[in-house]
Amino acid sequence: MMPEMDGLTLCRKIKKNVNINHIPVILLTAKNSEEDNMEGLDIGVDAYITKPFNIDIVKKTIDNIIKNREVLRNCFTGSQEQEVKKPIYEIQSINDKLLDRIMNVITLNLSSPDLNVEFVAKEVGISRVHLHRKLKEITNQSTRDFIRNIRLKHAAHLLTKTDYNMSEVADIVGISSPTLFSRLFKDLYGVTPREYAASIVNDEEHSNNELINN
Repeated sequence: MMPEMDGLTLCRKIKKNVNINHIPVILLTAKNSEEDNMEGLDIGVDAYITKPFNIDIVKKTIDNIIKNREVLRNCFTGSQEQEVKKPIYEIQSINDKLLDRIMNVITLNLSSPDLNVEFVAKEVGISRVHLHRKLKEITNQSTRDFIRNIRLKHAAHLLTKTDYNMSEVADIVGISSPTLFSRLFKDLYGVTPREYAASIVNDEEHSNNELINN
């Protein structure tokens, strides 16, 4: 067993982190019950391989996951590189269109205290259960986590690109309690909002000093 946490816990943390949840995860495990397998799939693992295993199957699984990601990426980048571009509605999948609608609802109501799972489902025009299922399928996040992470990503942008203080940023992204905002931000980014803003400033100053010295 791994130290500190098991593979399922690690995977769950990865899939909840908006910055890294796009990274494929393969669980290679001695837990071979159907319940363990279902739990792994429920939290978004890309493949669940039990021991004893064939290393060639592991390698082929990795190859297939990477190739599938490349196919999805090329569906868009390939058409964008052509001299004659297709209209966006011709290359958008049903999931892409749904995600656009969800994102529009969230971003337009980001500062509203009424922005929650029920509100998004109503505005998008689907049931709460269907919304949860589709977001898990598309983003590996629950609706609640998806809304929270969009709020916090916008907060991170405001903290580093504007002069708003922490309390003002918390209000703008619809989190009324500065204490709750700080805790949620640290859960996602690993540092407090003030520490995050300070680290970005320090990085920019370091980069500027290097440019001047060079």
